[in-house]
Amino acid sequence: MIVTVHRGTHQIGGSVVEIATSRTRIILDLGSPLPDENGHDCIETLAIEGVTSGVSNCDAVLFSHYHGDHIGMLGDLLPGIPFYLGPVSKEIYLLLQKRIPHGIPEIVRDARTFTAGEPLAIGDLSITPFMVDHSAFDAYMFLIEAESKRVLYTGDFRTHGFRGKAVLPMLRKYVGQVDVLITEGTMLSRGETEVKTEQELQAELGEVIKKYKYIFVICSSTNIDRIGSICQATPRGKYFLCDPYQKTVLEKVSELCGQYSPLYQFKKVLNYGPNLDDKMKDRGFCMLIRNRFSFPEVVTQYQNEFPDDTVLIYSMWRGYLDTPNSQYKKLMEGFQNIEFLHTSGHATKEAIMKVCQDVNPKEGIIPVHSEASEKLDELGLGKIIHLKDGEEYETIYQ
Repeated sequence: MIVTVHRGTHQIGGSVVEIATSRTRIILDLGSPLPDENGHDCIETLAIEGVTSGVSNCDAVLFSHYHGDHIGMLGDLLPGIPFYLGPVSKEIYLLLQKRIPHGIPEIVRDARTFTAGEPLAIGDLSITPFMVDHSAFDAYMFLIEAESKRVLYTGDFRTHGFRGKAVLPMLRKYVGQVDVLITEGTMLSRGETEVKTEQELQAELGEVIKKYKYIFVICSSTNIDRIGSICQATPRGKYFLCDPYQKTVLEKVSELCGQYSPLYQFKKVLNYGPNLDDKMKDRGFCMLIRNRFSFPEVVTQYQNEFPDDTVLIYSMWRGYLDTPNSQYKKLMEGFQNIEFLHTSGHATKEAIMKVCQDVNPKEGIIPVHSEASEKLDELGLGKIIHLKDGEEYETIYQ
């Protein structure tokens, strides 16, 4: 097998990985670069012959999850190339594409789906998806097998989320040793700060929600575990509010996954509307907000009338606030009380080490999705294969 990382060997986001044999060619993720340090979208310059340009020469594209840095180039995919998503991931991404300007719902509808743990045959490749914990719901690792070789692609994952404790046992039981591991390394460049578990974060959220009567929350609309955590922490009698788009997303998750965990049951979620204004003031509320809809007006009202009883919870990566003209920063203006309560959707250095040790790759580890992949060299994990974007690695013939 030949592994080519078209993009992502020295950056976070914009992930594109190719796996090929003499008979079959697939792409794992087809992501757009993240915005630059000024918050501007990067101009897409990556063209992959047979995938996004020229004559089609690709058997399938598999997406690990619906974050833009992994799926953002879907609209550039040449017609006729089949592509795959997790079943719930497809539904969430479809709702998002229906909502945003210049969305591509007509393309997303054509996505095929796979089932966790069930091998998918594409040419002479066998691809088995394994569900992992991430800040995107329904995210996957992929085990690719062909020519007596086994390659594991982690996508984005973590072990400190609600379902994170299952990741390592799953790898030990169902994957075992591989020849090559392609692993994300997002957190390698973010220092040695302690990372909270989602359980610890939920406890902190609960304390803030008890302390204040009126709670506004800035959180990704598709970080389902985080929203479920906040919803569970909101006590009976206090409203849990959002806009119609967010409610539609949560209803879809409830429909597809509510039977598996109370975390994914959102029965008490209500659309915000002026008809609730008087009851909200009386009972209190927890409201998921964005710059759209009518939230800025509601925010201003409570900032002015009830400053001591009102709090904003910011539950996203703080780096989003550092970009010029940050919409999140604008929404935070005027709050007397602000709480920063967040934990990463990515694997800690310790989690990456444990994955490397558990699958014990025979040939080596290829780091991607990282600005500091050289830090893996210091961890005694065996051979680290540092590629450049576009460079090929061919598994060792035996």
